[in-house]
Amino acid sequence: MRVRLTAAVLFIATLAALPALAVAQPGRAPRPGSDGKPDKYAPTHDLPNYPGAVELQKFNPVALLIDQRKKVALTDSQVTALRPLQLKIYERNGDLIARYDSVQRIYNPLNANDASSLKSDSMRTRALQQTIVMNAVFDTLMTRRQDDDGDALALITDEKQKKKAAELLDKQDASFAKLFPEGAPRRAGGARRRP
Repeated sequence: MRVRLTAAVLFIATLAALPALAVAQPGRAPRPGSDGKPDKYAPTHDLPNYPGAVELQKFNPVALLIDQRKKVALTDSQVTALRPLQLKIYERNGDLIARYDSVQRIYNPLNANDASSLKSDSMRTRALQQTIVMNAVFDTLMTRRQDDDGDALALITDEKQKKKAAELLDKQDASFAKLFPEGAPRRAGGARRRP
């Protein structure tokens, strides 16, 4: 009788522990009403992945306008007038991109979250410090895009061309903003820049 009672108690204890074990499993639990899909808003300890510096450097607004000159209907003389500004933007952002690149190359979010490592706390702290630098550079580049876009549009006098150019730059700005990793802290007030 005692064996049956012990077995019954163990069985009930196992059943009671199942919900806790399910929650403890790795991954994100589905949210109620989400059709069993993982909740992308559930808190995690994952560090965000950042784009490479080469990707950021591609987002020169003047380079876009020159590349899309047929859509904007730019003349050869307008393209010639834009080229010095294109180089100026690359040069002005060169130090920032180099700083971002040097930090992004050594940033390793996977190792920072490796709980099996005795150095995991220090690695995570270092990775978080690196994200602060990359976020600051990214914010500065985003702010500079206001000036870059404005300078590029100032060189286009025709209103139809300017409108088309502004539309292209708005799309590029949105694409640039999407490079910012999901889950990384954003600076407040990063909204539209042009009226």
